[in-house]
Amino acid sequence: MTYSVKELFYSLQGEGANTGRAAVFCRFSGCNLWSGREQDRAGADCDFCDTDFVGGDKFTDAQTLAQAVEDLWGADGGKDNDVEDGQRFVVLTGGEPGLQVDAQLVDALRTRQFEVAIETNGTVDLPAAIDWVTVSPKGKTDLKITEGDELKLVFPQTGVDPSRFAD
Repeated sequence: MTYSVKELFYSLQGEGANTGRAAVFCRFSGCNLWSGREQDRAGADCDFCDTDFVGGDKFTDAQTLAQAVEDLWGADGGKDNDVEDGQRFVVLTGGEPGLQVDAQLVDALRTRQFEVAIETNGTVDLPAAIDWVTVSPKGKTDLKITEGDELKLVFPQTGVDPSRFAD
């Protein structure tokens, strides 16, 4: 499989239960709820997205992408990414990463000792073995992922009742 990645970068997680944790972020290109083009925003299922997920680089296989993630983790010589538990951490995001993330990529990252997190809109099935799932539902879309480790609900959203996600 070829993976389309908008950007890879090393930073600290800025949201949710993992706030402050060192991570490599892998932002995948593409989304199933909005094309990323302004002319399509009004008709999109997610019309408030502020993420640029159009374009980027192609990785020809899971091993090549996992190596790029590993290279970023160690780019500073390890000085800034020795977290308390010693665990490497990668956040797969997008766009919608579930359109591209597969078992081969998750396995390649885990083989390199990464804890794998994903932030998904919940509309597509995910491979097993992902360690941390953040579900961030958008609009009135039908969810395939109704369980996770964390719920991130942007509110207010047109047509969204937070009580829908109480369970």
